[in-house]
Amino acid sequence: MPWSKDLTGKRHIQPTNTVEEKTVLVIGTLDTKGEECIYIRQLLERSCLKSLLIDPGSMGEPVTRGDIPRDEVASRAGFILRNLVGTRDKGKIIQAMTDGLTAWVSDLYKERKIQGVIALGGGQGTAMGTAAMQALPLGFPKVMVSTIASGDMRPFLLTRDIAVFPSVTDVFGLNYVFVRILENAVNALVGMVSNYRPIEKGHRRVIGATAFGVTTPGLMRMKKFFSAEGFEMILFHATGIGGKAMEDMAETGYFDGVMDWTTHEILDEVGKGIFAPGTTRLDILSKVRIPYILAPGAIDYICKGPYSGLSRAWKRRNHIIHNQNITLVRGTANEMARAAKFIARKINRAIGPVKILVPLKGYSEPNAEGKSFYDPVADRFFIQTLRDNLIDDSQIIEFDAHINDESFVREGVGHMMKMLSGQD
Repeated sequence: MPWSKDLTGKRHIQPTNTVEEKTVLVIGTLDTKGEECIYIRQLLERSCLKSLLIDPGSMGEPVTRGDIPRDEVASRAGFILRNLVGTRDKGKIIQAMTDGLTAWVSDLYKERKIQGVIALGGGQGTAMGTAAMQALPLGFPKVMVSTIASGDMRPFLLTRDIAVFPSVTDVFGLNYVFVRILENAVNALVGMVSNYRPIEKGHRRVIGATAFGVTTPGLMRMKKFFSAEGFEMILFHATGIGGKAMEDMAETGYFDGVMDWTTHEILDEVGKGIFAPGTTRLDILSKVRIPYILAPGAIDYICKGPYSGLSRAWKRRNHIIHNQNITLVRGTANEMARAAKFIARKINRAIGPVKILVPLKGYSEPNAEGKSFYDPVADRFFIQTLRDNLIDDSQIIEFDAHINDESFVREGVGHMMKMLSGQD
């Protein structure tokens, strides 16, 4: 890979002369993962792809020197490597090397010097590799080979489309099992890189929306109505990260309007459910001016884990065993009031047009008259708390229908169309 230096002595990658040449960035700590990174480079070369090896390691002696060595990674974070290592503060060292790695990845992408990225590692390597990949856009080829892939990867992936390959064995040198896993990961990346094209919004206007199985019937009607108006609709499963992914994409201009139809995540946040999105959910309202409609889809229950693992207190509550891993627990009036206050706080800071549509006959498939989660007292308390905490309660529109009824869906689509035209 050709390099040049500017007047400050900083190294830069020279553009290649052949447009067709593509380069993959290989991320690995070359003291403990050097053998594996070299093998990845060989696999890429066999597929006629160039590689660029970056070393975010900091401790042992590297097996080979990276094209971007560890001292230059530390430098991008504002540190001299030997001084950083001399602190013996492992947390500080890892964070600094992660920051430097992320800066390199971001710049290499912006300068169009890389067309894909692959990282491998254990817990530390996974944290560093996936953190750096957050700097890359949706659709850009990114692969992580990880020893912790079978665990909770949500903190590592966040809202990015990182393809994760479980290493199964430890990443501790090459063996006949791990070699095949690496080959599969690299071959998958080769396919992505060879056929990559960036995500580009077409001529159609686009609506982002949140969904759950218990609100799907209404959303299927909604998609049909918007399609008839020439819109495309992109849905996000409200499982804690789905709502945040929708907000991230709204902030970067993917959508013309948002139908946050399934705000279930908010009740999981206040009720300590497994799909809690974090306290930044709905912060999009104070960041971007975009037509935004909320509905209390599935906000009537909390998602908990396996029934067998619940405490006696949770088991005594009104519940539905959704499957062996998820138990739905009906929200109390107090929990729903806390969700209403959460929503009101965010709406009160909104800089764009916002409407809250409330279906008076139920918020989800099991929250309907005659069904297990029907609790009109708790639902009315949610509405009243929302009104009491909004600066402008005229933003609330109550409608005598169930969330999945065609009439309610038409009402929502109608308001969105007016908001998009500036009439509402």
